[in-house]
Amino acid sequence: MKKTICFLMLLISITEILCAQSNKSDKAFEVPENIIINRRFWINLDKGNKMQIELSDINDLNALANIDSLLQTFLTDIAPLKDSFSNPLTSKRIDYITDAQGRKKMRFQQASAKGASYLLNKGELASLRIEQDTIHIIGILANPPKPREKISRTNARYYHFTFYLNDMNELTGYMNGILKQKFTVIQNNVNGKWPLVLGGSDHYLKADKTISAGAPRGFTPGGSGDFLILNFSVNVQNYKNYFVPSFSMGTRFIFTNRERTFKWEPGLFWEPHFIFAKNDQNKLKTYRNDFLMLTYAQGGTKEYNPRKDFAFSAVFSLGYLIHREGEYFDKNTFRLGAGKIQMSKTNIEPSLYFNNFFKAVTPGIRITQYF
Repeated sequence: MKKTICFLMLLISITEILCAQSNKSDKAFEVPENIIINRRFWINLDKGNKMQIELSDINDLNALANIDSLLQTFLTDIAPLKDSFSNPLTSKRIDYITDAQGRKKMRFQQASAKGASYLLNKGELASLRIEQDTIHIIGILANPPKPREKISRTNARYYHFTFYLNDMNELTGYMNGILKQKFTVIQNNVNGKWPLVLGGSDHYLKADKTISAGAPRGFTPGGSGDFLILNFSVNVQNYKNYFVPSFSMGTRFIFTNRERTFKWEPGLFWEPHFIFAKNDQNKLKTYRNDFLMLTYAQGGTKEYNPRKDFAFSAVFSLGYLIHREGEYFDKNTFRLGAGKIQMSKTNIEPSLYFNNFFKAVTPGIRITQYF
């Protein structure tokens, strides 16, 4: 038994080491995690080929207008690997990174299909490759233009081009000015109309339907540092001896620093509380008491993404009774909440009801479910 346990522990440790080495290798050929990609666009080329454009700032498109020259340099640098591309049945991937000093890193990978695919043409059977080749080109702008986005003043400005091609040799067919033209179209029309793709969730540029993005103007989910969110939640709390359900409707304003490492979230909400009790005629009645809530939270972000929840935070809320029904809440009642325990979209928050400068204090526990 002990030998089995030791063997399993050794196997797990070896697996963890291999995974760590693999992740470290992958990160060496990726845009660093602290670099925010603010814009992402797709260009649909012919024959099912595509190009993805990722940028730190939309103004960088102008600095990258020499895309044909950049691709020519790439092809020259990978020329010594040309013999490795000869197998027509393997899918290939090339990672090509240039740093601020002009130093270059290259990685070539190829993989055979897990199964076999064939094409039957006039009675002749031929092997068929389905997976596309992938080319990643990552670089840093040495002298970037003045940014339009709210981005770090110290971090480098990265670009990341990804080509998905039926055959990587088809790249030369797009070095005829067509990509430069697409860049110009995006730059001149990025603030134009981006209708929703019929039957999908992406948007296309009305000025050129071959250009699309996940969101209008190419904004990425974690790219926009400052934004507004509408919130709705249902809550339940105790007040004295009463079980008090409520719901909240309002908005939160998210402000983020340039590095996307810290954010501030003030919010304003309308929150009606419902108490169910019998009236003087011994009939069950619902009493609604409305609070106007101010909330505030601040803390570190997760994965440099302000749209994700906090990595750590300080949270409090303050509500004031603006509509009173029945004799359950005193006039000028406040509700103070501080701190929270979070489980997915459910929060548990301690709170205090009080009036007239902490007179008639009533403690409570509040459970909130967000949607």
